[in-house]
Amino acid sequence: MAAGVTIALTWSAVFSSSYFSIFTSHSGSHVLAEFGVSSVHDVIINGLMAIFFFAMGLELSRELSSGLLTRPEHAIPPVLGAAGGMLFTALGSILLGTLLHSGALRRGWGVPMATDVAFTLGVLAIAGRRLAPEIRIFLLTLAITDDVLSVMVLSVSGTTHVRLDGLAALIATVLVGVTISRRVTSALASVALLVALWICFAWANVEPALAGVVAGVLVSPRAPSRPRLERDATRLSVGLVLPLFALVACGLHWSNLQLSGAVGTVVIGTLAIRLVGKTLGITSGVALARGLHFRLPASITWPLVVTTAILCAIGFTVPLLFASKLFGAQSPLYAGYTLGLLMSSLVAALLGGALLRLRRAPE
Repeated sequence: MAAGVTIALTWSAVFSSSYFSIFTSHSGSHVLAEFGVSSVHDVIINGLMAIFFFAMGLELSRELSSGLLTRPEHAIPPVLGAAGGMLFTALGSILLGTLLHSGALRRGWGVPMATDVAFTLGVLAIAGRRLAPEIRIFLLTLAITDDVLSVMVLSVSGTTHVRLDGLAALIATVLVGVTISRRVTSALASVALLVALWICFAWANVEPALAGVVAGVLVSPRAPSRPRLERDATRLSVGLVLPLFALVACGLHWSNLQLSGAVGTVVIGTLAIRLVGKTLGITSGVALARGLHFRLPASITWPLVVTTAILCAIGFTVPLLFASKLFGAQSPLYAGYTLGLLMSSLVAALLGGALLRLRRAPE
């Protein structure tokens, strides 16, 4: 993934025309455009990333049925933490936009909300390998909740328009999937359900990759094929999907960058909002859950909660979707948001990773 980021930034800087020609040029197919896969970028972000989310959904399903998340007191803190992180970043964007007289920050209050599950878990996998496994489940639940809620906000805020017929088809498919998953436990049925849900998500104009989470959660924990499905989906994610995701998600329109005026304000503002908003918001949400008598596992200490909150400042996929809908992917403001999100992600990864390694050190 790190190599993918480096290649994307270098390629888009030195040979920008070829980078964007290959990854973002759209085909003329109306059908592909309807399903959001009319470019290489779309195929990877909207299509292949469903495999990654499928692996995450399978892991969540396992934890919900027989693991940490079977106990509500362990499930509620990361959910409230995700909500707190979203709320603080949105309010922070409006407040900072008002103080700095930035219409872009005020209008783009939804841009800094979401976390990238893939990169966040990647940093945890590298820097926190010796930590208790409960921290991964906490971060996984928090980040996926954050992503799902952010997409819901994107859908209802008027930034993107949900198709009611597609939404009805999605609900019907989920209900059918719940019934089928109890009776048919083959891997082929699970993959077919993933494809059907993906089509419904795309039809409804709701982030199609999130179909993977729903499909993974619906797979019966008792299905004999389930362990192999999770193993194969994880291998595909690590070996193919995530490197490609990094390659297509991190390219930057360097020529559009103006590190002064309105664009410079967006860059610095986004950096501050992501790091401060996510850290304070997630920590406050978990504190609220603790105040409501929902307890975390003993291995998840307050320093780890704060470190996890910092890691959740990593993210640009759904945030850039917000920004592209608001400002257009070719605008200087979009380029400013891209740089601000990449900078905050880098700082969060380095700082969070360093803190995780300190937590690993012997007492």
